[in-house]
Amino acid sequence: MKQQKFKKLISTKRLNLKTIEPSFDFAKLLYDEISNNRDFFKFMPFALVKKPEEEYDFLVSGKQNAEAGKAVSYAMFKKDTNEFVGMVSVHSISWKRECGEFGAWVCKKFAHNGFATEGTKALEAYFFQMGFHKLSAKANVKNKASCGTLKKLGFKKDGVERDANFNKQMQEWEDFAVFSKLASEYKK
Repeated sequence: MKQQKFKKLISTKRLNLKTIEPSFDFAKLLYDEISNNRDFFKFMPFALVKKPEEEYDFLVSGKQNAEAGKAVSYAMFKKDTNEFVGMVSVHSISWKRECGEFGAWVCKKFAHNGFATEGTKALEAYFFQMGFHKLSAKANVKNKASCGTLKKLGFKKDGVERDANFNKQMQEWEDFAVFSKLASEYKK
């Protein structure tokens, strides 16, 4: 498959997904959400960010990866209020193998309202419509919300990657549930 440029905006019923332009204001918004809710984000590797400048560096790196076609991240905003809801992304993109890996998170105050599902579903549709063959995702086996979102969207559990990551915040090795969905399993 030939590499394509990513859309800057994807809309759903309740959300606008926008590619991210790095700014210190947005980096501060991300940092504040994470630093004020570290226990909520205990399964996420970014939960140990120590200052807004680290978030800004993450945003700059994300933009460079998007321009190179290696990954793309979208900030999710509520359509009715323009409030920041969370992020959804596809990384580890291989245009040659027609595959990529999902990641998503929502702010604590928007958890359990279907926003991660809605954002992931929109990005899934976009990538399969571009011609991708397979999308995958990993989630800590203890992260019931993330595993539930993937199951709800019809991703199949391929197995468990044991001791996949050392979680510094929880001071333990994590097992990741590995999920995937093929283009032939995608329902429009």
